[in-house]
Amino acid sequence: MSRKQYDTNYLTYVSYQSFSSDMPVHQINDSKWWLKVENKLPAFFINAEKVFRQMPAECFYITAERSTTMDMSNWQKQCEDYFSKTIEEIKCLTIKEEVKKPKKI
Repeated sequence: MSRKQYDTNYLTYVSYQSFSSDMPVHQINDSKWWLKVENKLPAFFINAEKVFRQMPAECFYITAERSTTMDMSNWQKQCEDYFSKTIEEIKCLTIKEEVKKPKKI
C-alpha cells in the first residue's frame, strides 16, 4: 500500500516478512537500523522486537554519526551502495521530503 503525498505518518511493519516483501532491504552492520526505498525515496527503519518502524531521516543520521552502543561503522558507504546515490544526494532527498510536508493549522 503506497502512502499519499504529504502523509506525515511514518510506516510500521510487523514482522520481517511484511517489511521485506515488496523490495530488498539492507541491515547496517547487524545493528537495529535497516534501509529501504519507500515511495521512490530513501527510508530508514529501526527494528524493535520484530516491529520495523520508519524513523525520521535526521534521527538516523544523528544516530549513525554519534552512536557508541551500535556498530554503525561504514554506514555512509552502505547507504550509498544500497540507494545507488551519494550520501549528499540521499540527505537532500530525505530532508527535502520532510520539508515539503505542509504544516497543519
